[in-house]
Amino acid sequence: MEKFFNIKCRASGLIPSVVVLVATVRALKMHGGGPNVIAGAPLKREYTEENLKLVSDGCNNLRKQIEIAQLFGVPVVVALNVFRTDSPAEIDLVCEIAKQSGASDAVPCNHWSDGGRGAVELAQAVRRTAANQQNTFRYLYDLEEFIET
Repeated sequence: MEKFFNIKCRASGLIPSVVVLVATVRALKMHGGGPNVIAGAPLKREYTEENLKLVSDGCNNLRKQIEIAQLFGVPVVVALNVFRTDSPAEIDLVCEIAKQSGASDAVPCNHWSDGGRGAVELAQAVRRTAANQQNTFRYLYDLEEFIET
């Protein structure tokens, strides 16, 4: 996100309307202290059973990413990719924490299982946020500043 804002937007003149921050319960559990996920290996029970503590602890990372986007003055919509191992309580917790942390909206997405229909609510949230939320996009530093600054 920072590279996109600081490099791509400066070079292209693009001004983003909304940040769509994508998260998964599994990744948040890993950030919350869960065991490593190894490609091809069976998932550990921390990832197949409800564990609200791991999710909550992992949301510290989500909070920080929302904060970074807000420093740039761009509203945030969290897209929570939902998988069959995610419990309704875990999904609700992530969406609640995202909104409490300043996201304009947080939407469970089921496009992996439902195709385009599973992302309609996300598209509506992005459209609504772009139309209704103030965007005060700004760079965090001037290119003329010394590197030490």
